[in-house]
Amino acid sequence: MDEVVVKLPDLWADHHVLRVREALARAPGVAAVVASAKDHEVLVSIDPAATSPDAVVAALAAAGYEAGELSADEVRKDKPAWATAPRVTGTNATDLAMSGDYRKY
Repeated sequence: MDEVVVKLPDLWADHHVLRVREALARAPGVAAVVASAKDHEVLVSIDPAATSPDAVVAALAAAGYEAGELSADEVRKDKPAWATAPRVTGTNATDLAMSGDYRKY
């Protein structure tokens, strides 16, 4: 499987994420789709024998989402899948510090 990262400037809310995921889920050769409205990116795992990055971009365009600039790292074969760091807030740290050991999970 290859991983294709596509920048989508118009991907800015959850309803856009759902539309993008639905459009790509129907495309042949697509194994997995992870869309991030925060990063305006879509990570698509594709079978290179069945489809290509250009076909992914075309499927997105057909759904109404024009791809932005593609980086040189648009096809990633040796990098781990989507990695996001957990969100930790000051409130969360204070809550854990005050709550005792039973809350430290």
